[in-house]
Amino acid sequence: VGLLIGKFSSALDRVSLFDLIPTPHNDSGEPASSITLPDKKTASKSKSQTPDSSSLFIDKDWVSEHARQVSRMLVGGIKVVGVYVWVNDNAFKNSTIMLCQTVKGVAEAAPILEVNWCERLLLQICYGPRRWNCRNCSLSSNITSSSLRPCDFKMGKVLSSFQTFRCMHNFNLRFPILHDGSSKFQTLSDVLHHAISVHAKELSDAKSLINAIILS
Repeated sequence: VGLLIGKFSSALDRVSLFDLIPTPHNDSGEPASSITLPDKKTASKSKSQTPDSSSLFIDKDWVSEHARQVSRMLVGGIKVVGVYVWVNDNAFKNSTIMLCQTVKGVAEAAPILEVNWCERLLLQICYGPRRWNCRNCSLSSNITSSSLRPCDFKMGKVLSSFQTFRCMHNFNLRFPILHDGSSKFQTLSDVLHHAISVHAKELSDAKSLINAIILS
């Protein structure tokens, strides 16, 4: 399991995918996802058991935390736009609710505030047979099997349309030496965090000017 990194265009109603980032093991060293097999004794007693009733277990909280951390490092309108899984068709079908809950958790941890997009992407990569299936996942509060809808998925060159710009921002920090109790910042770490937050606010409100055109 991992994250889909891309950019949503509201004008074209299209999402461009740029990268797939696998979710690492959690703090306990356990994988973020695993295949759960049915109990053999229960399977042998049940006549209605399907040939392959394996399902996918996902550490939803850890995947959401991964999305939150990754989203803070993305720039230029690039966002976490969904989730991908490497899993066969049977396990995918048996894990619909788990997958939708994971996608919804990722959307809440890494929201896209600039556009009104109430869906995220769920990409299934399957080896047997080898194919890629992409679906829209609704973020409604009531998650059902109908929360997933097929969508068109096409391979193409998307990174070639990007341009890279480098910007240098110079600033000076001065740390006053205050007497005890005369400042609400008690430690050097507090002073640093406050000073950096002030400059971060200035940068977040800044506009880019390229060829006399202001970019939002």
